[in-house]
Amino acid sequence: MDCAGKSREKGVNYSASEVFWRIVGKVPAFHFKRRACEIGWISVMLFELKRKKRHRSVKMSKSRLLQRGASSMRKLSIGKKRFFLGFFALLMLFVALAIIEGGLRLFGFGYSTRFFLEREINGESVLTENHRFFLSFFPKSLSRSPQPIQLTSQKPKNTKRIIIFGESAAMGDPEPAFGLARILKFMLDRRHPDQNWEVVNLGVTAINSHVIVPMARETAARVDADFWCLYIGNNEVVGQFGPGTVFGASQSNLRLIRASLAAKRTRIGQIANSFWETVAARPKSDDTEWRGMAMFTKHQVAADDPRLNGVYENFEANLNDIITAGLQGGAKVFVSSIAVNLRGSSPFRSTMPESLNNDSLAEWNRLFEESSQLFEADSYDASLAAIQAAMKIYANHAELHFLAARCLWRLQDYASARKSFLLARDLDALRFRTDSKLNKIIKRTAMTYPSKSVVFVDSESLFAFNAPNGIPGDELFWDHVHFRFPGNYLLGLAFARKIEGQLRSADKTGDLSPWPSLDDCAISLTLTRWSDYQMLQTMRRRLNQEPFLSQSVHDERDRRLDRELQEHAVGVASDSFSIQQPAFEQALGRNPNDFVLRNQYGKYLLSYGRRTEAVEQWQKIIESVPYHLMAHFQIGQAFAEEPARAEEAEASLRQVLEIRAATADILIALGKSQLTQGKHKESLETALKALNLRPTSIDGLIQTARAYVKLQRLDQAIRHLEKAESLAPNNSSIATAMTNLLLKMEGGQQ
Repeated sequence: MDCAGKSREKGVNYSASEVFWRIVGKVPAFHFKRRACEIGWISVMLFELKRKKRHRSVKMSKSRLLQRGASSMRKLSIGKKRFFLGFFALLMLFVALAIIEGGLRLFGFGYSTRFFLEREINGESVLTENHRFFLSFFPKSLSRSPQPIQLTSQKPKNTKRIIIFGESAAMGDPEPAFGLARILKFMLDRRHPDQNWEVVNLGVTAINSHVIVPMARETAARVDADFWCLYIGNNEVVGQFGPGTVFGASQSNLRLIRASLAAKRTRIGQIANSFWETVAARPKSDDTEWRGMAMFTKHQVAADDPRLNGVYENFEANLNDIITAGLQGGAKVFVSSIAVNLRGSSPFRSTMPESLNNDSLAEWNRLFEESSQLFEADSYDASLAAIQAAMKIYANHAELHFLAARCLWRLQDYASARKSFLLARDLDALRFRTDSKLNKIIKRTAMTYPSKSVVFVDSESLFAFNAPNGIPGDELFWDHVHFRFPGNYLLGLAFARKIEGQLRSADKTGDLSPWPSLDDCAISLTLTRWSDYQMLQTMRRRLNQEPFLSQSVHDERDRRLDRELQEHAVGVASDSFSIQQPAFEQALGRNPNDFVLRNQYGKYLLSYGRRTEAVEQWQKIIESVPYHLMAHFQIGQAFAEEPARAEEAEASLRQVLEIRAATADILIALGKSQLTQGKHKESLETALKALNLRPTSIDGLIQTARAYVKLQRLDQAIRHLEKAESLAPNNSSIATAMTNLLLKMEGGQQ
């Protein structure tokens, strides 16, 4: 159609109205043709009247309209018919989907996909975390949870608000109570006591920049903040849409990624996603519940994998979008490079090329074995010679470079050792650590913005400067990326100094008190021997699972952790309770609204068997933070097997299920509370759901067996206990349950 509203075909002129009827006149598939035609024809006629400035009235019967439309339609070319029919079908489909989506929302189907939920608590409108936000990025059974959040949209007067974005390292794993957010707040409180400081921890396990982009955009729109701190980069390959992910399909096209996420945020998308997980994807997946990094061992990505180019491009685009969101929200943005454990974390997996022939492969393996033996014999020069010979056959083996680095370290050639440690990290085929290219992107992106608005924080260099011989190791890290308390302290100090630089120039800080020391922070945050022991236990269990179990440094690291556990065992001794308790009481006396500290105190009390006192702490948390997931869970777990309070336990655990998707641990605790109340059938159903999520759960198998016993289905109970025993032969809980079952069977026979 030309600008005059005419269409030319074989020398014949057609008006816009005739074109319309040519299209619609041959649409037998649509039952609504006639009424749609009537409306459409009238609209077209009005358009023609306006364009040609006709002032005479047009009177035409319905039958005449249809006849004219059909006649015009017959004269239209097949190509144009198909085009307009396709367009009309898509338009009708869009309208139908919009009606369905509106109806689903109207009747309350589905869940909010916003990161922040607006709630009224104690008469005040506040924002809290939405655990279901992550269902757009994770399968339901693998979904992660954020830290508890409760804040006003507008910050209080005389308050500086800081938002921390990142993954598990930024969150403070394994114990966020002693992580970056807590240390940063204490440092600024101590150094600038005239100012109130609010630090919001938005770090979440297993996310990456694809998840952080929508979090950042919503935060910018809804949360008044002064500073954003970005510590992002470790999960770009293994996280959402990366080539090493377990959370769905890998995808490098950023437009398709964002389109798919937009679709998942609709109610229709939620139905489709749930159907896909239940019917299509679930039966093919081995990962029905979170198993940590062990889930990723089959998803190796070599350093020369072309898919990494898409990772780097998407990360840079996402990082720019996150920074832009922060600036549009009125915040100063601090972008940090990523520090990782180079010396204490060997590569998780190394790759060999398939093109290597058998003879070359055999010779390479011989040289690698020889170099390893020579290293163990303290013959570092000879080991290096064997390594160099192996590199002539194949040089891009991550573990080979790590071994070379250790030899160079022992020979005190620290500059060369650092290069080899870095190369070993970059060649690691399980890419859980930020590599050199990602760190270059972080620095380059931050430096493209005005320095007054976006500040680069060189944490990688800071950690190297504070590590022995410039190579970070286990003195700062628990594992490959997660910080020990000194590491969190260094990171907090790096951000604190940059934030202070935005408040006053360096020559005007002479009247300020010194930055708090490491010990000052530990005392203030109540880092006790008990706390150290809990983290050591957590990390030792984790580091005795894959892929850590296969690391070349595993045995050496495990012996060291065992020694540390023995040294800190005094922190859990019965006579140390009264020694450490005052630290918690005094800290809570100074800040009774610190629900993070109060949660720690509750766990401390429970570990010493003071269940009622522990529950009192979690109840106090719920009074001020009603949607605190762990407080509800801890109460439910504490009272699940106490007859007088099992009903209260069940109510708490159901509240947990209102907040987030079910996990095996939640369902097992719920099943215990139901069994205690005599709800045997309900308890069995709940236990079986837990086993569906985690088939190898020892607690789940025992709980299922207990429910079968109550229902007099003893054969089923025996079968589940035997399976548990095959998985954990030395587990005392299984032996106890089996003994009780046998006694019951004997009693029944008598």
